Amino acid sequence: MADLVIAEGVELELRPARLASRFMAVVVDFLVQAAILSILLFTVVALNSGSGNPDSKRAATIVIIVLVAIGYPVVSETISTGRSLGKAAVGLRVVRVDGGPERFRHAFARALAGLFADLNLPLLGTVALSGLSGLWVCLVGLPGAIACVSSRRGQRIGDLLAGTLVVRERSEYGRGAPPVPPVPAIAAWASVASVGDVPTGLIVAGRQLVSRVFELDRKAAAELANELAQQYSAYVTPPPPPGLPAYQYLVAVTGERFRREAGAAYAAAAPNGPAAWIPQPGRKH
Repeated sequence: MADLVIAEGVELELRPARLASRFMAVVVDFLVQAAILSILLFTVVALNSGSGNPDSKRAATIVIIVLVAIGYPVVSETISTGRSLGKAAVGLRVVRVDGGPERFRHAFARALAGLFADLNLPLLGTVALSGLSGLWVCLVGLPGAIACVSSRRGQRIGDLLAGTLVVRERSEYGRGAPPVPPVPAIAAWASVASVGDVPTGLIVAGRQLVSRVFELDRKAAAELANELAQQYSAYVTPPPPPGLPAYQYLVAVTGERFRREAGAAYAAAAPNGPAAWIPQPGRKH
């Protein structure tokens, strides 16, 4: 578990991804990038088959490689707020160190640093040109791996520069007891709200606050609840009933999110068990 400091210096927890799971995600992403690169290079060769200028072909190849190496992670992680195809397959997500969603600037910084710092592209190019191909293979990703193992949060160099970390998304659900249920009227609103759009980092922060609210200073807990509720409101529609306190708002949203993520497992284990407290459309309570 890694401490996540948010709002009034209150420490929450996230589960950083291990090096093995990150490596699996990298392998999947590499295969996807290799497929995209092959298609683009084949297209360039086909379009320039009549051209006899080898320098232009070489330049086009270098540009395509750099665009795919940087463009793929930036586009995929920006669109999906932190999940490339490899991370989605393994169950990982990139979040900011404050628990918020990854944005374009974070993805771009991670991609640039990943190429030039974590993979150490300049050194690899020098080694490759020297003819030491065996040493080139051994050095691939070594700086990033060392940084990831050395960091308490499992951050590679790109994460440290971008202010992000990679968390295990799937492990946050399906274990332990569900959150305390909100009142039926509020739970009914949450059952039709877009709680699935809230980034995982914010959901984790909200659940940590709900579970530890009585351990915190009352003023600090109230300020943190208000801050998280304000961030949630950018993703949750329709808005909650008027006058709903921030803490109850977090309870409703995190509880409904838990029900949607883990409700099927709870229903299979106990049809009338923990998931039964959430009102369903058309049911009387």
